[in-house]
Amino acid sequence: KRLVAAVNSVPPALNQMVAAAAGSAPGMEAMATLVHSGFTIVDHDGSIQPLLAESVPSAENGLWKLLPDGRMETTWRIRDGVQWHDGTPFTSADVLFTYQVEEDNDLKAVFGHGYYRNVAAIDAPDPRTIVVTWRQTFIYANLLFGYDGDRSLLPLPRHLLQEAYDRHDVESFLALPYWTAGFVGTGPYKVKDWSMDSNAVFQANDRYVLGRPKIDEIEVKFIRDVNTLTANVLAGTVELTLGRSVSLEEASDMVKKLEGGKMDVAPTGALAAFPQFINTNPAVANVQFRRALLHGVDRQQLVDTFSGGLSSIAHTFINPLEQDYKDVDPSVVKYAYDLRTAAQLMEGLGYAKAPDGLYNDSSGQRLAVEARGNYKPGFAVADEWKRFGVEVDAFAVPPQRAEDVEYRSTFPALEFVVRGNFRWDLNRVLGSNQVPLAENRWQGGNRGRYQNADLDGTIARYAATIPLSERNALLSQIVQHVSDQVVILFLFNNLEPTIFTKRVTNVHAKFERSTQAWNVTQWDLV
Repeated sequence: KRLVAAVNSVPPALNQMVAAAAGSAPGMEAMATLVHSGFTIVDHDGSIQPLLAESVPSAENGLWKLLPDGRMETTWRIRDGVQWHDGTPFTSADVLFTYQVEEDNDLKAVFGHGYYRNVAAIDAPDPRTIVVTWRQTFIYANLLFGYDGDRSLLPLPRHLLQEAYDRHDVESFLALPYWTAGFVGTGPYKVKDWSMDSNAVFQANDRYVLGRPKIDEIEVKFIRDVNTLTANVLAGTVELTLGRSVSLEEASDMVKKLEGGKMDVAPTGALAAFPQFINTNPAVANVQFRRALLHGVDRQQLVDTFSGGLSSIAHTFINPLEQDYKDVDPSVVKYAYDLRTAAQLMEGLGYAKAPDGLYNDSSGQRLAVEARGNYKPGFAVADEWKRFGVEVDAFAVPPQRAEDVEYRSTFPALEFVVRGNFRWDLNRVLGSNQVPLAENRWQGGNRGRYQNADLDGTIARYAATIPLSERNALLSQIVQHVSDQVVILFLFNNLEPTIFTKRVTNVHAKFERSTQAWNVTQWDLV
């Protein structure tokens, strides 16, 4: 059985960290998962599944322990029989070597992952056991040495890389054939052939610890041009798209033209309007006005127009497919499309409509706000707000200002952004210590520059709570605060499509912090 897939890029390496250092490469995460497995992987509904490890550490199974001094400990047990592709046993020595590389100051720009800042020590009591001591409580400790979105923490083979590493020549280390045609991993597929500019071929690994894949060989074509990729799919020479390849609109059109063609979609964040909370438009500073804006936009119409009804209204920052979503959903304050309620909120603020249907303040001054953004649906939202009565001056961010951090941080009222599920980075997106200011050279991920001490405290407690039920109770408080105060105006969930022919089965769209290939051993052809 042979499958031909394609990525809309030319991946520079088969290790995500090395590849990321060379720039963005859509589909790289799926290719990396074909050839390499870590301790765990996130599946298509956000659950963490064990791969090379026997189980995922948790408080319930005793492998995740809180220590009396505020630190914690996680223990991993490697499955019996795990091997590198060349037949060498995978052991705890490989994990210790990986940690050594991760902590090397000369290599941190490439391999350094933020999770390791929380690690105090890693010990290997025996060849199949790893014990990690953490400096403080860290709720994502169960992802260490696993797949973690676009920056994986997958182990490195000590027996192949130690000698080159010991030369302390970073440039030559990163130029090793190991990262491409000579890649040796622990995954379900092995590299059979690698043509740097055109394609890679992967062969099923008979010795994969979780069982041999059902498909014998997978070729991945590197196709940068979307039109060429589309032509290949329609001609049947490509049967599966991997990674971010085409827009939802383009994918829907392709499936209609492809006999028996199929498409799967998954939310990868949401289109949202971030309000400015520092030196902002006085109307935007008022939560009642922000609530009126949400009541004044028909988000279901946006879903129908821009996703053909495949998406859904976004009410918060958590992916609706995640298992935990059902736990926090009751805490979300939701704003139905209701022009009467929106008008009542505006009138309560002292605004009244002029003869032209637009709101003026009590002094007769026109209410006007600026909205920036480079997303087509954002301009549709601005038009709807104008029809509702709020003069919205919407314009695209000029290309020459896109990287100007001061300009991007000091937008005067609203900015349309497609933002991923940031439950993994709550402090970075919502924390007061992450507000971009002149004194920190406009650095920080708190885009709207919102500051609230109570919210900061809840986020800190969330990040230090290990038992899942207690953690989700705190997450519910965060979700409630963000939605009640309309810290962000969530509009609708953004979808990333995966296209495949009628022969391909058991493939899912890419879930956030996961990859389409998380279950590649179950992919099949009929």
